[in-house]
Amino acid sequence: MKMTKLLRAKRCLEVLAAFGGAGRTAPITQYARALSTQAGKIIQNPPQSIPVDPELVHADLHRRLAGFFEEEVQKNLVVPPFKRALLHGQKSAVRDQTGDYSFIQLYEAVKRLAIQISNCCGSASQSRVAFICPNDATYVISQWACWFSGQIAVPLNPKYPQNVLEYYIKDSDASLLIATPEFQSIAQPLATKLDKKLLLVHHDLLQAGSNGTQLDEESSYLDPKRENLLQLNDTLVVEGCLNGEFYRDANALILYTSGTTGNPKGVVLSYANLDAQFNALAQAWKVTNVDSVLHALPLNHVHGTINALNLPLSLGAKCVMLPKFDSSMVWSYLLNVNMTTKERVNMFMGVPTMYSLLIKEYDNVFGKNARMCDYVKTHCKNKIRLMISGSAPLPGTVFKRWHEISGHNLLERYGMTEIGMAISNPLIQDGTRSRKQGCVGMPLPGVDAKIVDKESNKELILQGAANEGYWNEAPDACVPDPTNGQSLTGHLYIRGRSVFREYWQKPEETKSEFEEGWFKTGDAAEYSNGTVKLLGRTSVDIIKCGGFKLSALEIETVLHEHPDTTD
Repeated sequence: MKMTKLLRAKRCLEVLAAFGGAGRTAPITQYARALSTQAGKIIQNPPQSIPVDPELVHADLHRRLAGFFEEEVQKNLVVPPFKRALLHGQKSAVRDQTGDYSFIQLYEAVKRLAIQISNCCGSASQSRVAFICPNDATYVISQWACWFSGQIAVPLNPKYPQNVLEYYIKDSDASLLIATPEFQSIAQPLATKLDKKLLLVHHDLLQAGSNGTQLDEESSYLDPKRENLLQLNDTLVVEGCLNGEFYRDANALILYTSGTTGNPKGVVLSYANLDAQFNALAQAWKVTNVDSVLHALPLNHVHGTINALNLPLSLGAKCVMLPKFDSSMVWSYLLNVNMTTKERVNMFMGVPTMYSLLIKEYDNVFGKNARMCDYVKTHCKNKIRLMISGSAPLPGTVFKRWHEISGHNLLERYGMTEIGMAISNPLIQDGTRSRKQGCVGMPLPGVDAKIVDKESNKELILQGAANEGYWNEAPDACVPDPTNGQSLTGHLYIRGRSVFREYWQKPEETKSEFEEGWFKTGDAAEYSNGTVKLLGRTSVDIIKCGGFKLSALEIETVLHEHPDTTD
């Protein structure tokens, strides 16, 4: 048994050392830990450097390292998406306007950029790193490199005014600003004014052996001879060694809420929060490595950066990233018009406005051609397995019209920056489960929802569980109704591992948003007939009239149904 432990530890150290490059040696510090598979024993700070085996081939190196990541998964530690990339090797991960990139290409690019980030911030320092990138592979690289280096990523939207971007950078106390060349004109003045380092990331970072980065204009921290090492003071550290224990406890992301009053607040999401969201959505929507998601969403919100990007990538699925939403281009992808096999998609996530624009484009291009209309509906039903709408209420007219066009009942779900996705309509539609227009479904696996009527002191707790009830994979599964046909309307609360940790540097605001461990969403909801329906914000959307409580969202829905009403 002891010999087995030693052999496993030796193999792990060899793999870690191999990332230093052929013919080199490097001391291994606390950030370069080698885990054996027996009883979680940790070997760290070995007394000597480990020489690299020059015969160890690159593919074998990745295969062996992937084995260690699998062990972390089995130990219920957190394995972030960039580590999972190694499990999918040469499989296509991201396609953007410049090309098609495999998971290994992403990983290698992330590794190179993470070295520069660690040079500026230190490894595992949990420094905030703000970045401005287009909707392409450079966004993935920048975000993952922050995580690889052990920092907190702060994505910024380049469309925001300078004063808003300045507020985010100052409020998060970002140590470093990352941008691509097309946004240098935005980032450079901010970096100069706020006295921040600016790291420019070029697309050619994705090319094997390429540096592709530039720190300010006068210096580059990356020594090509040490591209697999981190420079921490006078110590060289083998890269890629922050383990699952670090990611289980550390923070990953700060996303800023728009906020109805006062300045936007930074929502701190941990790696564990993200992991819980990935697991819940993977179980509910059955996302696998054979899926390909068409991505046309902003990347500074949960919908764009978690649901449509990191969720599929963490599972080995592919993301086809459009630089921006374009209804004609989206239809081309949905219908595989002049698309290669690598460009084909089978999932799409959008917001209601996108679906309204797609309907308008459809009416202009196909609406008068019955044969084309039949083709569009047949193709979408057979080739696109899931279409999702979120981030805003979906008008009933759009829900119905989209079903007529595509044969799909759009899957609506409910979430917030603070809680990620919490409630969703079912993937399976059968005799006991359906996607009801205007409703968002039931709590996702691992999420609890509570509806409280404060006037009658009645409350209802709904619990989401994998492979049970609403999320049972069996057709026509029994879905118990906890109210026996009764309905309840009230304030909506959410609890679970996906709920955020805190508002950045705002302890009092954080405390005020929780009540006995439940997050107060500020939304009013109704449970009826086996599903949850959102009624709007309790502060502004609930109107008291003649002894009744009226939902502004329901009134808006009725207005939308009038033929003379348009968005």
